[in-house]
Amino acid sequence: MKKREAHRIAAAERTGSPVAKALKPVLQWHRRHLGAKLLLLIFLIAVVPYAAILVYSHLSEERLYTEHFLKEQQDQMRQVSRNVQTHFAQLYRELAFLSGSAVMEDILVDDPGGRIASLLERYKAVYDIDIELLAIGVSGRVIASTGASQKGGPYRHYRAFEAGVGHPNPVAAGDTLLLQMPVYSGMGKERIVGYLLMEYRLDNMRRFNFKSRLAETVLFSPESSRYIGTLMPPFPAAEPKGIYETEDAIWLYGSLAEPLPGWYVGYRIDRAEQRMEMQDLNRFLVLMLLFGVGAIAVAAYWFSRRIVAPIGALQRRASEMVRTGRYEHTVSVERDDEIGQLATAFNALADDIQKAFAALRRENFIRVKRLTQMIGLFNRLMETEEESACLKTALGQLKTLAPEYDVRFSRYSGEHKMPSLYVYDFDHETLKYYGSLIIPEGLAEEEQAFFRAIASMIAARIEQIRAFNRLHRDAAAKTAFISHLSHDLRTPLHAILSQTQFLIGYGKLDEADMERVGGIENAAQQLLGMVNDLLDLARLEAGKYEPELETLSSAEVAEMLDEVGTLLAPLAEQKRVLLQVSEEVPDGAVVTDRRFLRQVILNLISNAIKFTDRGSIACWVEKMEGGLCLAVEDTGRGMSSDTLKRVFEPFVQSEEEDRERGSGLGLALSRRFARLSGAELTLSSEGAGKGSTARLCFTTL
Repeated sequence: MKKREAHRIAAAERTGSPVAKALKPVLQWHRRHLGAKLLLLIFLIAVVPYAAILVYSHLSEERLYTEHFLKEQQDQMRQVSRNVQTHFAQLYRELAFLSGSAVMEDILVDDPGGRIASLLERYKAVYDIDIELLAIGVSGRVIASTGASQKGGPYRHYRAFEAGVGHPNPVAAGDTLLLQMPVYSGMGKERIVGYLLMEYRLDNMRRFNFKSRLAETVLFSPESSRYIGTLMPPFPAAEPKGIYETEDAIWLYGSLAEPLPGWYVGYRIDRAEQRMEMQDLNRFLVLMLLFGVGAIAVAAYWFSRRIVAPIGALQRRASEMVRTGRYEHTVSVERDDEIGQLATAFNALADDIQKAFAALRRENFIRVKRLTQMIGLFNRLMETEEESACLKTALGQLKTLAPEYDVRFSRYSGEHKMPSLYVYDFDHETLKYYGSLIIPEGLAEEEQAFFRAIASMIAARIEQIRAFNRLHRDAAAKTAFISHLSHDLRTPLHAILSQTQFLIGYGKLDEADMERVGGIENAAQQLLGMVNDLLDLARLEAGKYEPELETLSSAEVAEMLDEVGTLLAPLAEQKRVLLQVSEEVPDGAVVTDRRFLRQVILNLISNAIKFTDRGSIACWVEKMEGGLCLAVEDTGRGMSSDTLKRVFEPFVQSEEEDRERGSGLGLALSRRFARLSGAELTLSSEGAGKGSTARLCFTTL
C-alpha cells in the first residue's frame, strides 16, 4: 500500500502539473495519519451507500415501498386474525367453565329456582360486548336466558343451532354468531343434558377494525355478502389469502378459517397516500445525506485524533490477554478524560477477571468434589437397613472423604450448634433431637453447609428406617389379628349356631330347654355380629372395601326402607316401641352403593330401637338443599354434647352400661360406609334423655 502511494506521489512530481502539486501534501498526510484514513473511509462508507440508496429508491421507489408496506400490512392482518382467534377462544373457554358449574344441572328440571338464569345474568354483566346467554334443553327449548322474551319457548334460531351441534366453531344466524357448549350430567361426560349458548352480535367484531391515513381494515363474508367496516371488498375471496389490485387501491385479504370459516379479514391500502409517503421519504433521504456527509466528516476527524490511538492500544492489550490467557499486564494511558478512565477500568477489569478465574476454579473444584462425595454417601446410606448401620456407614465414609476433620457423632444435647440430626419419633409423634456431627470450629461456610447436608441425609434415612419398621410391624400385627380372629372366633360361632338351630328344629325339647337354646343362639348371633363388625372395620382401614356405585331412584329407596322396616319391626314390637317408616320419598335419584346404603339404614334403625326403651321411632326421607336426606328420629336416651363429639369413633358408646349391648362399632362403620358411597352421616341430640336424630344426606341427580 505504501509503495503504491509513493509511486503515485513520484509520478505526480514528475508531471509537474498543478493537480499533482495540489495532491502531493494531501497524499502524504493521508499516508502518515490513521485519522485521515478513518476520515476517508467513513466518508466513503457514508456517502456511497446513501447515494446508492437514493438512486435505487428513486428508480424503484414504488416497487420497493409497496413490498415493504405490504409486508407490514400483512403482519398487521395476521395480528388481527390472531386477535379474533384469541377472542373467540377466550369466549369458548369461559363457556366451558360456565357449563361445568354444578348449577347447570338444574337444566334437567327446567331451572325451578332460577339459579341458571341468575348465573347467566351475572356472567353477561362481566362482558363488555353485546351478547345473550341461553341455557337450552336437548329438545331445543329455552330453559333460561338473559333475554326474558326467549324463556320457555323453542329457540328462535333452532335450525342454525342444530346444524352447529358438535362443531367447534361459531355458526351464523342472521346478524348473530352462535357459540355453544354441551352441558354434561354430574356423572360424567357420557350424557348431555343440555347446551349453553351465546348469541354473539356481528357488530362486536368492529373492535378489530382500524383506520389510518394509509390503510383500513374490513371483516367480510363473501358467501353471505356481510361485512364489518366501511365498505365491501370489490372481489370474491376464492383463496385462503391473496392480493387484489385496482387503480386506486391495493387489497390484502386472509381467511379466518379458525374460528370463523367463510370469513376474511381485508386491508385496503390507498395508492395516492402511498405515493405521497414515498415522496416524503425521498426528501428525507436527501436531507439526511447532506447532513450525514458533513457530520461524518467532522466526527471522523475528531475520532481520528482523540480515539483511534488509545483504542488501538486497548485492542492490542486485549488481544494479547485473550491469546495468552494472562491478565496481569496493564495498559498505560496518560489521560484524564473518558479514554483514560476506560483504560483504568480496563486494567481493573483485567485484575478482577484474573482473581475471579482463580476463585472460580478453586470453588468449582471443591463443589464438584463435595457433590460427588454426597452422591456416593447417599447411595451407601440407602443400602443400610438399621439405624446403627446407617450411622456407622456415614461416619466411615466421612473419615474417608474428610480425614482432616476427624468427624465424630455425639448424642450429647449440648452439641446443638454442630450439624444436628432431628428425627421424627413415631411413638410420641414429635421431632426429637437424635445427635450431632462433631466437626472442627471455624470451618468455611461451604464446608459447614456440606456437613449440614450430610446430617440431614442421615436423619432422613433413619426416619425412613423407623417408618418402614413400624409399618412392617403394624401390617404384620393387623394381618395376624384378622387371620386369628376369623379362624378362632367365626368358625366356632358358626358351629354353635348350627348346633342350636339343630336343637331348635329337633322338636323334642320342652319349653325351658327351648328358651335356653334360644338364649345360646341369640348370644352367638350377637357375638358373631361383633366379630363381623371388627372384621369390617379392619377391612375398611386396610382399604379393601371398594364401593359399587349405582343410581337408585326414589322408588328403589322407598322399597329398601320398607324392607328394612319390615325386618326390624319384630324387634321394635318386642320392646313395645312404635316404629314408623314413611314410604313417601321425594322425587330424585341418588348415586350410592346399594349394599352399603342398606347396611347403614339397618344400623341406624337398629341402634334407635336398641337405645329407645319407650316411645317411638320415625324414619322418613326429605328433600333438603343439596339433595335427599334420610332421617331416623327416636325418643330414646339421647346423649350429651361431649358424647356427640366422640360417638363416631370406634368402640365409643353413649353410656357406660351400653358396652354390654354391642361393640361400639355400628356408628363408626356406618359413617365410613356412607362416605365411601358419597354421602355424609350426622347425629344430633338435645341432651341426655331427650332422644336423638341421625341424618344420612347424599347428593341427588
